[in-house]
Amino acid sequence: MDLWSLSCLSVLAAGLVWMSVVDLRTGYLPDAGQAVLAVAGLGVAVEGSPAGIDWKMALAGAALNGFVFWGLRWLVSRFKGREAMGFGDVKLVAVGGLWLGPLALPYIMAAGGFLTLAGVGLLSLVRRKVLWRGEMPLGPGLAAGILAMFIAALAHVSPANAPWLKL
Repeated sequence: MDLWSLSCLSVLAAGLVWMSVVDLRTGYLPDAGQAVLAVAGLGVAVEGSPAGIDWKMALAGAALNGFVFWGLRWLVSRFKGREAMGFGDVKLVAVGGLWLGPLALPYIMAAGGFLTLAGVGLLSLVRRKVLWRGEMPLGPGLAAGILAMFIAALAHVSPANAPWLKL
């Protein structure tokens, strides 16, 4: 892996891990971390993303991911009759779009949902009590999904080998 790819991966991983820790402790994803990763993601796309995302795909990813997750948040909140997902989760998925483009969203959502349920289930078993009183922090699972998709993109640098990254 070249220095640019390693640097991009390090920045993304550090930001996502920090925000995940904050989310696990407080239930909130910090806007400051989101802003830093958003600016970094757009900068990486402009300079030449090792994941093969240009700035147009980055902006499309942020817009589409944010819109889809905002719609999902609205729909589930209406169905449940109360707030179902924090707006930080919507922003995090939009930030993921800046790093990965719009076509990685299904993979981020699948990994995020699975890892959230698995993580909370495992912690509940270890601690022998149900965590979050019926609520689960989705941020760490989404962050892990974003990071996993970025690593997958780095492992398949050629757009032909990573078809979810290009239209």
